[in-house]
Amino acid sequence: MTLGRTSMPDHAESRRPIACAADNRPSAATGGRGGATFSRRLVVAGLLAVAMAGCKILPIASEDEAAQQRFNGVDYVNKLWDTDVIPVVRDKAFPIETVLAAIEGGLDKAGSEFGHRPAEEGSPWSFVVKGTAVIKEKNTTSRAGTVLIDVMTPKGAVPVTIQIGPVIKGNSLRDAMPFINFQNFTNQLEFAEVGRAFNGRVVSELKTAVDALAPGQTIAYSGTFSLNSATDKILLTPVLIGPAGGGA
Repeated sequence: MTLGRTSMPDHAESRRPIACAADNRPSAATGGRGGATFSRRLVVAGLLAVAMAGCKILPIASEDEAAQQRFNGVDYVNKLWDTDVIPVVRDKAFPIETVLAAIEGGLDKAGSEFGHRPAEEGSPWSFVVKGTAVIKEKNTTSRAGTVLIDVMTPKGAVPVTIQIGPVIKGNSLRDAMPFINFQNFTNQLEFAEVGRAFNGRVVSELKTAVDALAPGQTIAYSGTFSLNSATDKILLTPVLIGPAGGGA
C-alpha cells in the first residue's frame, strides 16, 4: 500500500532547519530593508546636525517692536509741520492772482516758475498760494465742507473752492512741499500715508478757525492746490486761514 505525502514527510523537507525570530531580523551588513532604513536615518541625522551647527537662531520681534519699525505718516508730518511746512506756506506762498494769471498762459510754464512736482514728469503741478477774499458761500452739509470765493485775474473772476473738512480731498499740501519727493519713500503706500497725515493735520489745526467762518466775511488764507490741466477747478487746501488782518 502506498502512503500519501501527508502521512510520511519527505526526508529533504524533514531536514529543513527551523528558523527562529532572531534569524529573520535584517541587518545593514546583509542588505536587509530594515538595515538600509536604519542607515538612512543615521545619515539624515548627521546632516541635520551639521546644518544646525551653521544656523544662527534669531529671536522673533515682538508686536511692539514691529510696530515701531513700521513707517508712521502722522509722526513724519508732525516732525515737519512747524519747522518746514508752516515756513513754506507762511513765507514762500505766491499771491494767488499771480499764479492763476500765469496758469492762464500755460500750466507747464506756470508750474516750472511757481509750482512743484513730487513725482515724474506728467504728474500734477502743485502750488503754494496766499490771498484775501470775501466768502460767497459756506457749505457744511457734506463732510467735505467748503467755502467759495472769487479771485480776480486779467481774464476775469476765477471761482476757488477752499476745503474746510473734516474730509479733505486730494494731496496738494503734500505735493506742493518742495522738500517732499516720491523717491524719498519706500513705496506708494508710505507716500499715500503722508498725504492722509497732512490732510488730517490741516483739519485738526483749523477746526476752530473754520467753524467761525461765515458768508460775507473777508478772510486771509494761505494754502495749496494741484492741477492736471489749466482748465481744472481750483480746490484749495488751507494751512492758514482766518479774518483778514488776523495773521493768516
